[in-house]
Amino acid sequence: MLDRGRVFKIDKNSAWVEFASSSKCVSCGACQLAAEGKMVLEVEDPIGVKVGDLVEVAISEKALLLSYLIVYGIPVFCFFLGVVLGSLISETMGIILGAAFLAIGFLAVRLADGYVARRKKFRGRIVRRVAQ
Repeated sequence: MLDRGRVFKIDKNSAWVEFASSSKCVSCGACQLAAEGKMVLEVEDPIGVKVGDLVEVAISEKALLLSYLIVYGIPVFCFFLGVVLGSLISETMGIILGAAFLAIGFLAVRLADGYVARRKKFRGRIVRRVAQ
């Protein structure tokens, strides 16, 4: 997936890029949570951009799908696992264990977030500067 954004901060080999909310990301709703409808992402900077540059960023489709699987799949799987295991005891226990396993699923996502953030293959990459 390619998207355009503006560089607002630079670190060693990475840049922080701000994207306007677009039709590509409307369905997930994450952009609405950011200030002023903007999404911010730390990306690799192999071309040496400057603050204020308009850039095109490539994000791997595999990385996006795996991210969706982690964020949505883990909590849902944990919830259903808790409901099924609890239902073997009683209906009330199914509800309680479903809620408890859901919380564990969100904790697992939080822990996975740290792992994913360190993995290079999940990061976006600036592919080119765009003429303004």
